[in-house]
Amino acid sequence: MILSHLRFHVHILRTLAKLAMTILVLSGCATTIALQAQRTPTLDTAGINRIAIMPFEFDGSGSVYKSAAQHATNVATNRIRATNRFTLIDPATVNNARRSRRGGGGIENYVDAEFKGKITRIDEQTTPHQGQYKDRNTGEMVTYTYYIRQIEVELNYFFTRARDGAIIGPVTKRGTSSANANTPEELPSVNTLVTKAVESGLAGLNRDVAPYTIMIQRSLEKEPNKNLRPQMNEALAHVKSSNYAAARRAYLAIWESHQSVAAAVNASILYEAMGETQNAAIFMQQVATVTGSPLARNVLARLNRELGEKAGVAQFADSRNQVERAANHAVVELQRILPAGAKLLVLNNAASNQKNLADDVVDNIISIFSRNGIAIVERQMLDKATEELIFQRGGSVNDEDIVRVGNFAGANTIVIVNITGSGASRRLQIRALDIGTGTVILQSGSGSEWNL
Repeated sequence: MILSHLRFHVHILRTLAKLAMTILVLSGCATTIALQAQRTPTLDTAGINRIAIMPFEFDGSGSVYKSAAQHATNVATNRIRATNRFTLIDPATVNNARRSRRGGGGIENYVDAEFKGKITRIDEQTTPHQGQYKDRNTGEMVTYTYYIRQIEVELNYFFTRARDGAIIGPVTKRGTSSANANTPEELPSVNTLVTKAVESGLAGLNRDVAPYTIMIQRSLEKEPNKNLRPQMNEALAHVKSSNYAAARRAYLAIWESHQSVAAAVNASILYEAMGETQNAAIFMQQVATVTGSPLARNVLARLNRELGEKAGVAQFADSRNQVERAANHAVVELQRILPAGAKLLVLNNAASNQKNLADDVVDNIISIFSRNGIAIVERQMLDKATEELIFQRGGSVNDEDIVRVGNFAGANTIVIVNITGSGASRRLQIRALDIGTGTVILQSGSGSEWNL
């Protein structure tokens, strides 16, 4: 009985709030256009494709913390999988690789990064409260006691890059949940409410780790010049009938004839609505230059911000890992200097502890060149003894040895792949030799595009 009165009052308050919001929306006269906009995530996960979601850790003791960490791991896994952005690798694979260090490259042979999290705090409060209601039969005010249990969970999460151990993040979140009942015994258990609080804290995880789409509203401007309002209304009628192309032409005509900033802004909104944000920005730059209008400058600044977001999201569309990116850059640079009718021999000249990673680079370079129709000398064509000449010296060979191998294999250009540095300073090093002259025709530079 007591709870029914409490819920009734809450229902009335929510109804009044919704009614007030409806009145507020209806009271506005501006026409709005809904647009989809892409946004970059909070954490810079560009270039990260393969991830292992490690079990959440916890700072506290007891079964509540342990249960919260387990649930957080499950929720994070489901939310990250739902982004369709990452390839999920079994954490056991990463742990085994870390223990054995198979292949000399550690976990980066299996993942680009690890996703990690921690439950740092769980607070619980159960407090009595008093309320009143009017008895329908007697008309007297009745005082009653009810109980509220409130839970707050604090957690954080971040990525650790496999190649250099760099931390991306962390992001700290707080999740809450609560329940009320007539007696403490009727309240949901602490574990039940902690589970809900964890889900609350992780509700925005997808926006923190992957690009996402939002809906935004653009309000069309009203024309202050009364003489132009009939033409503006005609353009607006096209908007309301969803004929954006006709509406844009109408607004552009008003701008060109009367230098109406309002018409120009509306045309730019329609450019944006039709997926032409770059054209919208170019147009508004002209309007701002001609008129010096603060409104035009503000709209231009907004459009430039949107273009920045689009450029940021475009980086995430490149699903290649860092090895693939560096190898692709090497191919681009090599193709600038290759002679006509080039026949390439691509050799791994890295030190023994970098052989596997360099092999990945070699495989990528050969694959790209093959797709581009460049002749490649197959490794199988190398005589065992000749191959030994290159590799027996632990990665240290001279150019004369390499040229002899190239001649033997029938190549006219040799690409030598090496890896320098370690961790965050690790870089791809490429040299290309012209076998005919024995000279170096390409040496990789020092730009970030060579980073591994």
